Amino acid sequence: MNKIELLQNLHNLNESEQFYKRYQEAKQNKKTFENYLKSLNIAEVVQAHYIIPEIAETMPPAMKDEYFFSAGDIGIRLQKHNCFTPEFRHFHTYFEAFYVYEGVCRHEVGGQSRLLQMGDFVIIPPGTPHTISVQDTSIIIDMILSGEVIENVFKNPAFYKNNPLAEFFLRNIRYSSDNSFMLFHTGNDQELKDLILEMMLESVNRYQEYDAILYSQFAIFFAKLMRYYQSTIESATSSEVNSNLAYDIIAFIQENHNSITLEDVAAKYHYTPEYTSRFIRKITGKTFMELLTDSRIKHAVALLKSTSLSVSQISFQVGYENVENFIRVFKKHYHMTPNSYRKNASLSTYLP
Repeated sequence: MNKIELLQNLHNLNESEQFYKRYQEAKQNKKTFENYLKSLNIAEVVQAHYIIPEIAETMPPAMKDEYFFSAGDIGIRLQKHNCFTPEFRHFHTYFEAFYVYEGVCRHEVGGQSRLLQMGDFVIIPPGTPHTISVQDTSIIIDMILSGEVIENVFKNPAFYKNNPLAEFFLRNIRYSSDNSFMLFHTGNDQELKDLILEMMLESVNRYQEYDAILYSQFAIFFAKLMRYYQSTIESATSSEVNSNLAYDIIAFIQENHNSITLEDVAAKYHYTPEYTSRFIRKITGKTFMELLTDSRIKHAVALLKSTSLSVSQISFQVGYENVENFIRVFKKHYHMTPNSYRKNASLSTYLP
């Protein structure tokens, strides 16, 4: 493949993009979409690695190195990000960088969404949940980077000299991330655009000594980023990202506490229930059930104070089908029954 052929391929919709475009078109009409989903051969969809958020079997708990690299691979892969892919929250076991070659895309990390434009280059480390949305024919180029590549390049003394990019990579290489992403604004830099295309050609063609050439181009690309665009860097700490995500999860639980399950939360954010449980405990210091119970009891208190609903009605409204269970949980929190709380609340303005 030469450069002209590569550009033609980038501007044409590939088979996956055509599939996703049909998916997006079907989604515009609820009845059409239901029929469309029923018509899919799930085994074929899974085998093709298509992502369909409405079909649980297609949603991986994490995007793993082995999806892209086999034994002996160099650990650098460049490919076009499929247009029209459904937006879904995910994280990787590798570093992902993506470059807006032409057009725009929307990226969300830590509850903060932004529209990225031509020349924007984002690096996402392992373990950082994010989404990327390309809902037109914009050209976004993904760069998949193994941890081994990062170590080989950025532990080189030529790079590691008070360099924020090298520090970012090396801090995040073992999932102990201090930063959740790094963003460069390079505009319409033709030199970088050409270098990206040359790297793609090496990645696709794999001619003799391609690995040595691709390593060199990789190092040059990042060196030029630092030479010309270090002043444009934007980043966010993992604590900011985790705090925003935790806020979103807590709000989702509070808004749906009458019927929500851990599996519902996991499905909403496209994680496994096990990962979701660990994340909630790590960030909030509470289990899912503790957060759920807190939300239900707070709602019950508000209803006891502001309505004349019976205890059984309140119990059902906040998510307890068994009124005895509701009373037991309420007493554990307030050391009195709901009726006693209501009576005391009418006499005092100091009850929480």
